[in-house]
Amino acid sequence: MIIQCTRALLNQLGIKVSELAPAEGYEAFPQSFMAWHANMIIDDDNERTIVLMNNETKFPAVICLPSHRDPSLSEISQLIRETITGVFRTEGISQEVIDAYFEKAGELSFSKTANRSLVARLNRSVQEVEVMWEYIDKDVSAQKYISMITGRMIQMAGKNEGFYPIEKTIARFRELFGENQEIFDVDLYQLKIQLTIGNHEIWRRVLVPSTYSFQHLHNIIQTVFDWQNSHMHEYFVSRPVEKKLRIMMDDNPEMMDFVDFERTEICYERFVALEEILPEYSGLLYVYDFGDSWEHTVTFEKVVKSNLFQATFVEGIGERPPEDVGGEGGFQYYLDIMADENDPEYEEMKEWAEGQRERKFSKETINRRLNDIYKSYSYHVPTYEFINN
Repeated sequence: MIIQCTRALLNQLGIKVSELAPAEGYEAFPQSFMAWHANMIIDDDNERTIVLMNNETKFPAVICLPSHRDPSLSEISQLIRETITGVFRTEGISQEVIDAYFEKAGELSFSKTANRSLVARLNRSVQEVEVMWEYIDKDVSAQKYISMITGRMIQMAGKNEGFYPIEKTIARFRELFGENQEIFDVDLYQLKIQLTIGNHEIWRRVLVPSTYSFQHLHNIIQTVFDWQNSHMHEYFVSRPVEKKLRIMMDDNPEMMDFVDFERTEICYERFVALEEILPEYSGLLYVYDFGDSWEHTVTFEKVVKSNLFQATFVEGIGERPPEDVGGEGGFQYYLDIMADENDPEYEEMKEWAEGQRERKFSKETINRRLNDIYKSYSYHVPTYEFINN
């Protein structure tokens, strides 16, 4: 494997010209799939971040270097291997395939950049990382989730030909190892998500890749309950010995004012994988809309092995309360009125509820929406035409 570095990165790493491998010979597949171009971003705090871009697929991998010291070249090499492994595993690619990839790629070496075309593509990758900088977690070296975003930004290979780096990466793995080699090895978590509202039975069962983040899970919950994603939310994790864990949307100062740091540890949902919490900690609560305070108990049921890297809606029971109905008390008031067509407020309440209540989607449509959310990754719930089946 060769890492083809810009001059600025070579200087930062202290690599001498005499130590460089030849840059030629990595222009065409499969050699191009074993080569990565690399540059460095130095931010206003003098924090250093390496952006890697695969020569063949333009798939990115991002590394935050330690701020307190300069790692050795052997440490950099190890970080590169660990980061590429980490981002591939986060995408559901099997460890067996990743190990075979590194074996084919051979010992890691460094060279200068290959040509202007690849440098231009690398510069574009750096810009995409900078745009999504909020997904950089400076507390860790290997950045998993920013690759999931930038790896799904469309790239142009010619005048009219576009591609997604993650899709091209999977295609090249299949080409490299043959159609008989299974590329994916995914642990799906079967989760039951239940709204805790008195005697009402309202729940959804889903299958979710264990490497999905809690931000992914938020979008999944919003989709399978058809919430409108118009309010803040938060997760609470009960731990028997350690402090209670709050998994928050972001570091909004208004939310921080209500955190008891003596008793609570906080982290941010865009950085935390489900497998870091489940199934070790079973007490997981998702709260949506701090006014109405809709509490969803998330129960881990089992692991399902799969060769598909996607979330799936399995089944569910019950219609959720209308958005902004006023909490559990308002929900009961709504139900009482809707149960009596002679109630003087019935028509007005019915008209209001049309835009607030859960729509009825088919299972296929729900799963299509889940797939769209996975592609976009952000706080986004796609809308579809109302259907009755």
